[in-house]
Amino acid sequence: MLNLSLSRLSMLAMIGLATIGIAGAVYVGLDDRFGIELLRRHQNDLIALVTSKPVLAALLFMTIYALLVATSMPGLAVFTMTGGYLFGWVLGAAYTMIAVMAASTCIFLLARSAVGGTMRSRAGPMIRRFAHGFKESALSYVFIMQLVPILPYIVVTTLPAACGVPLHIYVFSTFFGILPATILFSRVGAGFGDVLADDGPIELSSFLTPDITLSLAGLALLALLPVFIRAFWPSFLSGSRSR
Repeated sequence: MLNLSLSRLSMLAMIGLATIGIAGAVYVGLDDRFGIELLRRHQNDLIALVTSKPVLAALLFMTIYALLVATSMPGLAVFTMTGGYLFGWVLGAAYTMIAVMAASTCIFLLARSAVGGTMRSRAGPMIRRFAHGFKESALSYVFIMQLVPILPYIVVTTLPAACGVPLHIYVFSTFFGILPATILFSRVGAGFGDVLADDGPIELSSFLTPDITLSLAGLALLALLPVFIRAFWPSFLSGSRSR
């Protein structure tokens, strides 16, 4: 009875977080330029806060970022770049990693409580085979899903939980999956100074400074990495089966 109640409460919490995320996306809009314009508008106040109260600024940044992750709000890339701009790319990346890992781990545990046991006990043979295969190769699959996040973050977090992936595998794969993009987006943010100083409208050409171009090239190579893994190192995708 207690487990059933906990599962229902977890499901309600997941629905609530998803609803907040959808509402926020509708309210804010899906255009990343909105976030960059806000950063331009308030950059002096933000820099003053970081300079005068660095610890408070870092805590606020990580708290807001964790809430954005928990509700699957759009604009995480812009917020990562904002951290790179305000704190420098090293500290910005570190604060982002802390926030993402804390939030994604909590959501994973919540999702496992909400849907994990129910799916495995009520699913048909096809779904069970999929869940078993995903769990057996979870180290690779979760890593790739986090490395190139083309799916909504709620899916990236909930799918492994529903398939019964162990927590330590999820945390390990998530950490190393999000690390490269976090560093690259933080480096992009560290080059925002010239873009934000320009009073003109923000267009693609606004970002083509040498530092930003180098970082974007890195992201392009990052997006192609799974293709090369499949082509030249296929055993990696099933490497965790032998573990």
